[in-house]
Amino acid sequence: MTDEEDIYHAHQPIYGFRKGHSEPGTIVRYIITYQTMKALSHLKFTSLLDVGGAEGYKAALARSIFNVSVRSADLSEEACNRAKEIFDVDGEPVDVHQLPYNDNEFDVVLCNETLEHVPDLQIATNELMRVCSRAVIITVPHEPKEFIENNIRKNIPHSHIHSFDTDSLNSILPGDFKVISRRFLNPYCKLVAGIVDAMKIEKSENYPQLLLNSYNFCLPLFRLVFGWRSAGMLIKLDDYISNLIPSYSGMSFILLKDENCYSTHQRKHIATQQIIDFKVPYHYL
Repeated sequence: MTDEEDIYHAHQPIYGFRKGHSEPGTIVRYIITYQTMKALSHLKFTSLLDVGGAEGYKAALARSIFNVSVRSADLSEEACNRAKEIFDVDGEPVDVHQLPYNDNEFDVVLCNETLEHVPDLQIATNELMRVCSRAVIITVPHEPKEFIENNIRKNIPHSHIHSFDTDSLNSILPGDFKVISRRFLNPYCKLVAGIVDAMKIEKSENYPQLLLNSYNFCLPLFRLVFGWRSAGMLIKLDDYISNLIPSYSGMSFILLKDENCYSTHQRKHIATQQIIDFKVPYHYL
C-alpha cells in the first residue's frame, strides 16, 4: 500500500532513520535486525532464505554484509513483488506450514517475528528445519501468557497466538538439534527507543491520549538531543544489558542442524552503523 504521499508504506525501516513511510518502532526493528545479523555472523554459509521476509529488507542486508545468495518468501504475494522491485531479491508467496523447497536447499533459513502468528508451531518449525542444511535463525517476542490468551479469546486478526520464552523451542525440536538462545529488547531500552525514534504518534491503544500529546509536543527537543549516534549506542546498550537483567521482550534462537557451521566467535564483525546506514530511496508504486 501507499500512504498519502504515494510512497510505498514499508513494514521495515527501509528508507532509513527518521525517514518515515514505514511502520512505527524503527529502533526496535533495528535492534531485531542487529541481533539477526549478529547471529548470522557466527555461521558459515553461502545461501539464505528469509521466510516471512516482507519487502526483502533483511535478505538484502544479509546479502550486502555477507556476500551470499538470498531469497525472500512471504505469505503476501505483494510483499514478494516489493522485494523484487526494491531490493532485486527473488521470492514467492508461501505458507510456512508447507514450504515449496527441497530438503536442505538453503544453508541458512531466517524467520523473524513470524512464528508467533502461525496456527501450528510444530509443523512450521519442522518445515524451516527441513529446507535448511545448516541452521535456522528465529526471532520472536516474549509476551505475557495473559496477553496471548486474550488475543485468542477475542480472535483478533493477525494477532500473536503463541507465548515464547528462551526454552520454548527446546520442547518442539528433536533432541539432537542444538539450540542457542539470546535475549534482547530490555524494557528500559525499549522505552528509551521511543524517545530516540522521535516520530509522531497519532493514537495508541497502550497509552492515554494526553501522554501521546505530550510526547508529540516534545518531538523537536528529542530530535535535537538524540540523533543517529544515539540510535547506535542504544542498540549496543540493549545488546549488553539484556543478558544481564532478567526482563526482556525479544529473543533470538539459532537452531543448529550442522554444528560444524557454528563458531562461538563472530566470523564477521557487525557494526550498528551497518544497520542504520542500510536504506533505499522512497519507492513509488
